[in-house]
Amino acid sequence: MALRLTLATLGAVAVGAAVSAQPPAAAPPDFANDVVPIIESQCLRCHNTAKVEGGLLLESYEDLMRGGDSGSPVVAGQPDESPLVLQIEGKAKPKMPPKRDLAPEEIAVLRAWVAAGAHGSAPRRPSIDKRVPALTQSADVLPQVTSVAWRPDGQQLAIAGYKEVRRVTLPGVQVLAPLSGMADLVRSVAWSPDGSVVAAGGGTPGAFGEIVIFDAATGRERLRLDGHRDYVYHVAFNHDGTRLASCGYDKSIRIWDTTSGRTIGVLKEHTEAVFAVAFSSDGVLLASAAADRSVKIWNVADGVRLYTITDPTDAVLSLAFRPGTRVLAAAGQDKRLRVWDIGDASARLLYSAPAHRSAVLRVTFSADGATLASTGTDREVRLWSAGTWTPLRTLDPQSDWAQAIAFSPDGRWLAVGRYDGTVSVYETASGRRQFDPVIDHKVARR
Repeated sequence: MALRLTLATLGAVAVGAAVSAQPPAAAPPDFANDVVPIIESQCLRCHNTAKVEGGLLLESYEDLMRGGDSGSPVVAGQPDESPLVLQIEGKAKPKMPPKRDLAPEEIAVLRAWVAAGAHGSAPRRPSIDKRVPALTQSADVLPQVTSVAWRPDGQQLAIAGYKEVRRVTLPGVQVLAPLSGMADLVRSVAWSPDGSVVAAGGGTPGAFGEIVIFDAATGRERLRLDGHRDYVYHVAFNHDGTRLASCGYDKSIRIWDTTSGRTIGVLKEHTEAVFAVAFSSDGVLLASAAADRSVKIWNVADGVRLYTITDPTDAVLSLAFRPGTRVLAAAGQDKRLRVWDIGDASARLLYSAPAHRSAVLRVTFSADGATLASTGTDREVRLWSAGTWTPLRTLDPQSDWAQAIAFSPDGRWLAVGRYDGTVSVYETASGRRQFDPVIDHKVARR
């Protein structure tokens, strides 16, 4: 009896150990982190402010649960009664999305989220404290200048800095209070066409992208746009300031409503980091340049890619539309300047030739479209006659890579920002350096 009791006891212990060894139940999908990326990539194209098919808007949790013309697509806790689940599984009509299938794992996430109660959640910015080791800070250095932008009246220059956008008035060179509140280095700055706001893009590599729209008059934050899941490289307003395009290391492009701050389009067909975006002058088209050696042309209204230009042989780092036209210039790692006439269905190559001795970092047009400026890792800034694409002049050798260039609205000045943190303003007509704005830098520490 004692032996049988001992064996029974051991069996019970073994069963208990087996039960306790089972892995804990998986947490239900999180709306912001797991569901939103699926909605953005698969559904938002047809259910945004600009295009509300079936009366269903999907720009927020509240929009989704409010539903559309056919009522709410979600019955919390009941995936087999939820039109959202049944339509993506092809069990109810109309099938969604109509022309493609979601991946099985995406369907599983949506089904599990509904089954768990279809709860909402706010976006959470991940902490990188545990992933980034503390480093001894031994010296102050000027933050690299990655972007400069003139206010539309030409009286003020915005300069990307470390955790802030610095501003100076020109030509008097009066330093204004910076636009502060960014998490890390600012990679791109852009003024709205009316000069009322400044958009700044940046973020922390490997963690999150960040876009802040500042009120230019008060310096206060007006909107914070969260959505990019890695560093934001570039931001650009459309012709009337109602839309902002952004792109980044997460391989995506986002189009934002600048009044509400909502995402109205997420474009995800590039296969590598996207370095630059540009609206056509009429705001109908958007061009994007990426490390996948391509330039893509998009229809802004519905977020559909019209076609891909594959002429470049290496990463494309910068592009710009010639004002008032659909002529697009682009350049990058393969050292060549290329110019296309952008049609609705295809692009016609107008010019292609070496522009610098090494990678081309930036290209930009003057407001009148007469002049193109380019910079390269050869530490040169060159001016070109737009139309003939012949060189006009090369500025004096730069102290470091000129990562940022911008013509003043009247075309008289060219601002140049460098990797070593310095900024100079040149006279366009002569190529002579006129002044170097001295700014109270917020230093980055090494």
